[in-house]
Amino acid sequence: MRVVGLGKVVSWNHVVFKLPDNWEVTSEGGSRFNGIIVAAPEKGGKLEIYWRRSSGKKYWREHERYVDKLVKRGFERRSRFKVSIKGHEAFEDVLINGNVKVFVTTWYCDETNRLFIVQMDGEKVSQSIFSEVLNSINCHPGDKGVVDWRLMGIGLRLYTDYFLLDRIFKIGYSMAYFMSRDKKVHVIQYSIPKYVHSSISFRAEDTWKRHAKMLIPKFTVLDLISRNNYSTYIIRHRFIKSIKYGYLLSKIDECKKPNYIQYTLVKTDSKRLEEACSIIGNTLCVEW
Repeated sequence: MRVVGLGKVVSWNHVVFKLPDNWEVTSEGGSRFNGIIVAAPEKGGKLEIYWRRSSGKKYWREHERYVDKLVKRGFERRSRFKVSIKGHEAFEDVLINGNVKVFVTTWYCDETNRLFIVQMDGEKVSQSIFSEVLNSINCHPGDKGVVDWRLMGIGLRLYTDYFLLDRIFKIGYSMAYFMSRDKKVHVIQYSIPKYVHSSISFRAEDTWKRHAKMLIPKFTVLDLISRNNYSTYIIRHRFIKSIKYGYLLSKIDECKKPNYIQYTLVKTDSKRLEEACSIIGNTLCVEW
């Protein structure tokens, strides 16, 4: 398996890890409490990271049950040993079935009350790659009250109480919608590759308006009040201009390697305007 560095950073649903440069995230799902991320190289392997809420009691039994299922599928257990993942004791098993190898590691993160199971399998996977990926995992980021979100063109730094409301990842388009716990601040970020952005059929203004409508109430208008690194609008009632619904902040970033355009929209009330400014000022250009 050809590996070109371990430089691709993924930070999603409060799980951070690094991948080899030639690996791609193929799917993700769930929330920060119960979720999955799947990644793979061009061929010959697959990485799966699972997590779920847990009390942590006797988590090794969860590991044993998981390994037993692999044994029932015909895999032979070759070895078991203990490793450390971000300060947590973990169990690791190595299994083989013909040319296919499976590495499985399980641990409990008492910082976030989540059980983690990581599996790498395939004909071309190696113990060294698996160990490098495991050593890069941070299962409890956000110790300073903020956490990064980095995945396929989405790059933000948010307070830890924000949660992911919706997301879409497909060829030529990535979008994520976040919300603060008290629902006072809403954040939408979407990214468009340059080749799509420059195509005749793509209309940037219409796409921006479609996303803005997801944040602002009906029968409102946007009054531009400032434009620096980002634009700030007051959201007003269309007919009664004295009625205000807060602020909308909008920013456009041109990202390189890969080349794409990143749009960020933040809706907030007046009391959280400073927080919204901090969010839109800390957008991140990331790997696609």
